[in-house]
Amino acid sequence: MSSLSLCILHFSVHHFSVYKLLMSSLIFWKNWNPVQRFLYTTTLGLLALGLMALLFFHYRGLENTVRWEVLSELDEVPVQLDSLQLAAGGVPLNRLQPSEGNAQSDTNRQSAIVNPQSTILLPGKAYLLKEQFVPVQTDLPAWLVWGYWGIVLAGVVLLLSAVTVLTRRWYIGAMMIFIGLLAGLHLEVLQLFGSDKALGFGIAAVLLGGISYYLHAFRDDIMIERRIFIFTALTISLAVFISFFSKTPFTALTIASYSLVPFLIIAVVFIGWLSIEIIAGFVYIVTHPRTGFGKSSLPNFLFITGLYLFSVLLLYLKITRQTETNFLYLSPFVLYGVSLVLGIWSLAKRTETAIPFREVAVWLYAGLGLVTTGVMAFVLFTDNNPLIEVFEDAVIYSQLAMGTVFVGYIGLNFWPLFKQSKAVYKVMYKPMRIMQSQVWLIGVMGVVLLISLNRFHSIDQARAGHYNALGDLHTATQEYLLAEQYYQLALDLDFQNHKSGFSLASLALRQGDRLSAGAYFQQALHKDPTPQAYAGLSQALLNENLFFDAVFNLRKGLQTFTHSGELHNNLGYLYTRTAIADSAYYYFELARQHAVNTAVAETNLLAFWGKALAAADSANALAALGLTKADFGETNLLQSVRTSLSHEANRIALAQLVGEKTKVEKTQLALASDSALSVNNFAYLYNTNQYEQDTSLANLFRKLINTGNNGNFYNELQVAYAYSEYNRDKIAAFDILAAQTVTDTSKKVALARQTLQFWLLRERTEEDAAANLAKNLTTEADILTALRKHPFSLPVLQKATVFFNQRNQPKTAYQFILNALRFRRDSPELVKTYILQCLHLRLTDFAEEGLRDLFALTSFTDYQSFLKIYQSQRALIEKERGSFQ
Repeated sequence: MSSLSLCILHFSVHHFSVYKLLMSSLIFWKNWNPVQRFLYTTTLGLLALGLMALLFFHYRGLENTVRWEVLSELDEVPVQLDSLQLAAGGVPLNRLQPSEGNAQSDTNRQSAIVNPQSTILLPGKAYLLKEQFVPVQTDLPAWLVWGYWGIVLAGVVLLLSAVTVLTRRWYIGAMMIFIGLLAGLHLEVLQLFGSDKALGFGIAAVLLGGISYYLHAFRDDIMIERRIFIFTALTISLAVFISFFSKTPFTALTIASYSLVPFLIIAVVFIGWLSIEIIAGFVYIVTHPRTGFGKSSLPNFLFITGLYLFSVLLLYLKITRQTETNFLYLSPFVLYGVSLVLGIWSLAKRTETAIPFREVAVWLYAGLGLVTTGVMAFVLFTDNNPLIEVFEDAVIYSQLAMGTVFVGYIGLNFWPLFKQSKAVYKVMYKPMRIMQSQVWLIGVMGVVLLISLNRFHSIDQARAGHYNALGDLHTATQEYLLAEQYYQLALDLDFQNHKSGFSLASLALRQGDRLSAGAYFQQALHKDPTPQAYAGLSQALLNENLFFDAVFNLRKGLQTFTHSGELHNNLGYLYTRTAIADSAYYYFELARQHAVNTAVAETNLLAFWGKALAAADSANALAALGLTKADFGETNLLQSVRTSLSHEANRIALAQLVGEKTKVEKTQLALASDSALSVNNFAYLYNTNQYEQDTSLANLFRKLINTGNNGNFYNELQVAYAYSEYNRDKIAAFDILAAQTVTDTSKKVALARQTLQFWLLRERTEEDAAANLAKNLTTEADILTALRKHPFSLPVLQKATVFFNQRNQPKTAYQFILNALRFRRDSPELVKTYILQCLHLRLTDFAEEGLRDLFALTSFTDYQSFLKIYQSQRALIEKERGSFQ
């Protein structure tokens, strides 16, 4: 083998061994027994899940508990639904036919059609929706509470299991802390067995404490994994027992609300423990043989740590409101996440001289990490600002104080090793001059100093956060007065906290107190303004008729939140009420670019165009813009299809207004259980049905009318019901409109009256087509279809009469004739058909009444001619009667 091959082989073996060593140090648990390895990887997975949830909740902020709801306002525009061309004198054009014996050429016929004529229009209306965003505070979801307890109790189980392996002195101290924290949960509020005594505390302390002491004192032979399983079973049993026997509603949320302060103490201590991890990571980077800087490692370490501590100092100045500089700050929660991850691999070196790593340290660390992460995630989701700021203070104060002291500790202890390019990270926790205990003592003093500079406001914030959590609890139980008192206590302790102000404003809105809601929204804007608070304040001002104050407030909000599509939309909505129409369009376009729900902005743009095109001939601000249908066509808004009911309602309204064809997007209706219509549902149903005349909606409209909960839309629903029946059964549609106009003669039914008159007039224009159709009717299905489409056509009625009489179903024919006669009482031929059918059914009295009506309708000659037919038919009837006597 050549020397080159030997070198390559040696190089490969060396790098493989380095890679193997690196992987064994990263995945240090891979050589553990299978049960321990499974438990630890599961714990790491749960910790990773908690961290991702924490960062996600932090990113969403207020949107976790406050959602944007859409408030819709109904408006209408006039539209032209149909038209008829009538010749002079009111005769429909297609009734101008050449008489028999007077044949005309095609040219002459066309000249007759273009005689002076008039157009009959069918006026109608389409409904538009204008929408604005309204912030609404939601109740805490059940999954959040159970997820919180899942992570936190997993951490408690690991802590209790690891504590039992400690030496006697450490065990007693840890259990004293545990009992104190257990007392802080206030388990008496659960009212176990209906008692308000501390039964829950006693049961939990005896059960968990007793088993813990037994395992510690008498069963040191039990491995850590079995201890974890034991405490897991105990915790689950205790949780089931408490939830079953507790008399308090929302048991899990109740304990979660009271648990925040005890777990907050654990979390703050653990955050302090993690405060040196990032600095320790820098030591690893600059002194490791593969990543280090050799003899220049010390200057590089000081430069990197100096830069990092300076950024932490800037963050400290920001959270203490001492600077408003717009730097790119790292979030304290990101720093916590990085520190937590780094601590997993540095734990072995930090604890190798104090406690066993595999049996105790990893489980203590994982347990503390789960508890801290769970509490922080819960606080971030509920947007409990005081507690969020407590966590921020804990991270920044400890990183700044402990980090600075730790840098001094590293430099003073190991600067000779830095100069010798040694791997300082290996001996970082084996000091030669300054002890770690001294570092911690000085660091804690530094943290206390930083807290005192802020007048120990963090303690007041912790109490305020606790009261906010109790306020959330009593809001969930609908004890609004008690919730208001807790939020007010929180506001007294932390006057400018957003959580309390926003929650009090939401409670005020629930109770109809809009004036107080506006005041609380204003208070919520002092320290931590949000788009939701600006929108809420604007809505409150608008409800108090303070229009210009509402506009000013939204403009002020946009100075802070320049990309808030919701604020842009609401400001555009307000401008639609003014003469500054172009500003409304401008802000709607901005909302379309920035809002998460762009369908709302497009809905408002469609409403804007609808009002602008409908106002083209009027003297208002929209008409002054001079917008045309061609301008609207260039926007392509008609081609933009959304699943929003409001958007589709407006889009179809514009299609009717501009006279264009488009496909209706079928959108799922969100009808209430009592079938009461929202304005969105109503506008969508009315517009789409008027546009398509969908016969499948007839049953739905009948249900909506009969439910009695849609009185505001009663007349409009009747018209819509008639439209849905028109293409299926015209007589049914006519009956709906006729019944409405007979019972009500006010202007409210003017549309129904006009529609009925127009439809009846159109039936006259279709008589010739119906006559041609009658010639081809052979089956019962054909006849029934023709009768529904042409109920007044005499040829169709006569053909149907003959057909049903031959089948011994004269009553069926009689009903169709009677239906037609109700709307065509001025038709002599129809009256004649009715009289003859009455005779066929031996309804001679009705026939006599019909004969009297005919005398008033037709000429004397025509009457005498028909009278002969009538008398002959009557004579036959009398003859038949005589034969039966």
